[in-house]
Amino acid sequence: MKIERVPSIKTRPLRYEVLWPHRESVDACFIDIDDRPDAIHLAAYHNNEIVGVCSLFEMHSPKLADIKQYRLRAMATHPSVRGKGAGRMLIDQALAIVESSGHDVLWCDAREVALGFYEQLGFERIDEWYDIPNIGKHQFMFYRFNR
Repeated sequence: MKIERVPSIKTRPLRYEVLWPHRESVDACFIDIDDRPDAIHLAAYHNNEIVGVCSLFEMHSPKLADIKQYRLRAMATHPSVRGKGAGRMLIDQALAIVESSGHDVLWCDAREVALGFYEQLGFERIDEWYDIPNIGKHQFMFYRFNR
């Protein structure tokens, strides 16, 4: 497997299949900030097919101190490759990019089913549950770089 930066449009099919099948089409699986200058979109490739995606945006959460932050959104891996390292490789690359840019934290809204995955990678959580319509229960999670 390999990780590459991609245009946001390449993330949409997997976003639709894995994260947002309730939306009307693949074309509807965009984030309104996908094309901001600070946006970074990563894809995991296996046999020349995209099997994992994630997007990064420079965003501040009021749940954290006033420090430099990036947000992880729309993290998805195809069910056929779960447990084979695609998700870990995506997060490792995301962490390397965010840390090298001088930011202090990478944070996300983690689905209930993904909490263990993020915890294994060193993310911490704030144990407050909230519901995102059409998707389900989430918790706020963050990875703080040691500086």
